[in-house]
Amino acid sequence: MIKNEHRDPQANWGDLLEFVKNEGKKDANVQRYKGLGEMNAEQLAETTMNPEKRTLLQVRLEDAVESEKIFSTLMGEDVESRRKFIEDNALDVKNLDI
Repeated sequence: MIKNEHRDPQANWGDLLEFVKNEGKKDANVQRYKGLGEMNAEQLAETTMNPEKRTLLQVRLEDAVESEKIFSTLMGEDVESRRKFIEDNALDVKNLDI
């Protein structure tokens, strides 16, 4: 627990940040997957396959050629073009899953 002491408030920012990070992680378990094949059957049943918990979104493809170009850039083998795409578009990101 962080106590309120009469010292320079700037001196405890690191402690406060660490405290907030630790409190935020309590009872949290974050996992990331590149695909559903990486999840075990129990996880799939509790999440993706459970109609009460999943969200289905309709995706419309307006420009197939441009979509393929972006997909190939981000998922392909050419690391330099992926890096350039990310650098060129990083400041325009509106929704980012972190």
